[in-house]
Amino acid sequence: MPSESTSPPLAWEDDWHARALAAERTVEVLKRKVVDLYSGRGSSLQKQLESARRREDDNRRKRELSELRATELKRYSETLEEEVRRRTLAMKTILDHVTFGFLVVARDLVVLPECTRSCHALFGAATVSGASLPDLLGLTARDRQQFELGVDQVFEDLLPDAVSLAQLRSKFAASDGRTLHVEGSVIRDADGGVTGLLFTVSDITTLEALASENQKNRTLVGILRQRESFRSFVFDAKAQIAAALKTLEADEPPEARQTKVRRSLHTIKGNSASYGLDAIASLVHRLEDEPTLSAAHVKEVEDTLRRFLESNGSVLEVAFEQHASESQFARTRHAWQLLGPVEDFATKLAARLGKEVDFRLEGADVPVDVDTMRPVLQAVSHLVRNAIDHGIEASLARTRAGKALSGQVSLRVSALPRATQVDVEDDGRGIDVELLMARAASLGLVSRDALGRMKAEDRLDLVFVDGLSSAEVLTQISGRGVGMSAVKVAAEAAGGTIAIESTRGKGTRIRLVIPTPPPPTRDESHADRKALSS
Repeated sequence: MPSESTSPPLAWEDDWHARALAAERTVEVLKRKVVDLYSGRGSSLQKQLESARRREDDNRRKRELSELRATELKRYSETLEEEVRRRTLAMKTILDHVTFGFLVVARDLVVLPECTRSCHALFGAATVSGASLPDLLGLTARDRQQFELGVDQVFEDLLPDAVSLAQLRSKFAASDGRTLHVEGSVIRDADGGVTGLLFTVSDITTLEALASENQKNRTLVGILRQRESFRSFVFDAKAQIAAALKTLEADEPPEARQTKVRRSLHTIKGNSASYGLDAIASLVHRLEDEPTLSAAHVKEVEDTLRRFLESNGSVLEVAFEQHASESQFARTRHAWQLLGPVEDFATKLAARLGKEVDFRLEGADVPVDVDTMRPVLQAVSHLVRNAIDHGIEASLARTRAGKALSGQVSLRVSALPRATQVDVEDDGRGIDVELLMARAASLGLVSRDALGRMKAEDRLDLVFVDGLSSAEVLTQISGRGVGMSAVKVAAEAAGGTIAIESTRGKGTRIRLVIPTPPPPTRDESHADRKALSS
């Protein structure tokens, strides 16, 4: 049998075989890739997958954090709104129930809507918002003008806040007798400009009553320490009042009568302040603003003194209608008995003016003639007051001038062989003669020609001209232009002289020399006793 032969493969068989081999190789490659992938051996695909997975994880965490933050922010916002609402309600409750008030004004002094409910009760007004603060305070035309000028100064913002605000009046009397305290604070915008004033209003009636009672007690204690001196003051005040009433009826020019009456009342004012009788001092100060003083005005001063003595007679044992005691028949007494509490007065006045003053009284035990020296020494209070008020500079001004911080004021009484000498000296700013001359000319008190002919030493005597004051500012303490003339009149009425020395920037000394009268005869002494006891 013929043997079988192998026929050559067909073409399609070769192609199939090639594809099978290729598939096997592909499978091997894939197997290796899979093995590499799961075995941890790095590959670009693995790195891409890892990077994609990390990005997905980061995005997921960011979404979760963002959602968490959004949830927290929402919860915080809701909590904050509730807290703000709660605190606003609590603050409103407090502000609606406080006894003091808050209000805000612009430069025109119209109250803005931001004011507390208590303001209505404090001012006794149904409407506060939109009202004028001066109207709510019931200010007079003069007080209103001063208050408005003070507020304008705050808004001008030229001075430190504390300085500007200190110029504003803070105590006001309500129509129903209460006393209100009004204190301002400056409101500024983001750029520092003044946009408004916040005023705090409080009712200090009770505090004022307590302070008044304490002041009254201090006054009584001070008087009791110098009761004999106070008796002399009462006698002198009665004499001044009687003289003023008699002057108003005198047959002389009205201007001369008014000048004499003003001198008498001004002396009562100064001596009343020395003993702490503020009601009398304030009354006279108010009356000094009257264009014409009448008998009714003088009687008002007399009645005020009488009421004080009647209400405190059991303590002081001093009556308005008292008769002279045996001690008051004495022709000679110590100077301090006629001067009164001048040391206490100087200390309190300096404190009131915010000045540091070292006051010295020398010669308090010098014996003086009562009839001659009583009106002189009681007028000396004007000199002490003037020295402290507008002689001694403020502490800052003294420091700049190279002076000691504390100003020096002295009152010295000396016994001369045939006279009593009184010196009042200070180390203050001295008298501005040029200012005196300018004022005298502007007021028509002295002609410019007469001023030009005056000697330098005579120009200082202008301080004794009625209506002319060396004070730079009119205050309740001095600046009326009658105090110095009252001293001069008292000295000359006693037959004495008054001289003044002053150096600008160094200080002033005023010297009074009063002759001692001869001792009385027995008949004159008896007559004096009879007159005093009647």
